[in-house]
Amino acid sequence: MALDEQVAVTGISDVPNEPRETFSAAWWQNRTAEELRDIIKRGFAGGEAFQGAVAEAERRGREATQRLREAAAVEAERRKNRMRIVGLAALATLIVLVSIGWYYPG
Repeated sequence: MALDEQVAVTGISDVPNEPRETFSAAWWQNRTAEELRDIIKRGFAGGEAFQGAVAEAERRGREATQRLREAAAVEAERRKNRMRIVGLAALATLIVLVSIGWYYPG
């Protein structure tokens, strides 16, 4: 498939100033949170704009939730590893103290 055929199929343009289709996925992704909030505040009267703004806000929310869950999983793994190391250090200290007590029984 040639590049021009791919552009025609996907609708992607390499011209930066070419106007994008209104309410396309790329258009919604370029809206700020404030713009989406303003569109949503208008309510159902906004029609397609309202539906698109709600969908984009939900998509962004899902992505943020996924990032937070991934960060929490990483932190939980670090905490688990840290507790394992602390436990092993405590066990090693106990073994050393018992060994000292065994060889030098006070």
